[in-house]
Amino acid sequence: MTKLQKGSVSISVFKPDKIPADIAVVREALERFAFKKLEPEDVRDESTGWVDAILCFDNEKFNSLMHDNYFVFALRTDKYSFGAAQIRPYFEEALYLFQIENNLEYVAAQQVKEIKEQVVRRMKMNSYPKTTITEVAWDMDKGTVYLFSQSGQVIPKFVDIFEKTFETNLEDQYLFDSLKDMGGPEKVGSVIDKIWSF
Repeated sequence: MTKLQKGSVSISVFKPDKIPADIAVVREALERFAFKKLEPEDVRDESTGWVDAILCFDNEKFNSLMHDNYFVFALRTDKYSFGAAQIRPYFEEALYLFQIENNLEYVAAQQVKEIKEQVVRRMKMNSYPKTTITEVAWDMDKGTVYLFSQSGQVIPKFVDIFEKTFETNLEDQYLFDSLKDMGGPEKVGSVIDKIWSF
């Protein structure tokens, strides 16, 4: 069952001030800003970039890019995130052991920071980052971009990377008018149903 059939699709609509010449230009732009896998030993805690809409691990070929008159791809964000309560017992244990092993009553602030960083690195080694994948459909006839999310966390990331990737500016569009121009919700459905039919 697709997301459409479950009734769980939300859409944000944008209009870029220019569109790419052809599929080769789009593929090359996506590859430049493709998703880079987040490794536990990375200093960064988050990675955002483009992937194939169907094969969300594919950040090179983008084989599913063209659907009718739409370029279809996805934004992937992987993020390691540990709350204070989750870190606390491991951090307190590491700090305690450090004090015992070094016969210390007081631990300097810089050392405390380093111990905490070591704890977080260990936690990353034993977990996977949280992954968010958000599909995008770019109507080449209308020049309209459909982002299948209304998340306040996803939209700013999307706008930033999209504008950098395609060297364009995005303008918010009113959803109802955009769906009418596109041929109604049924037409949107036929496009994204292909993406989510697996």
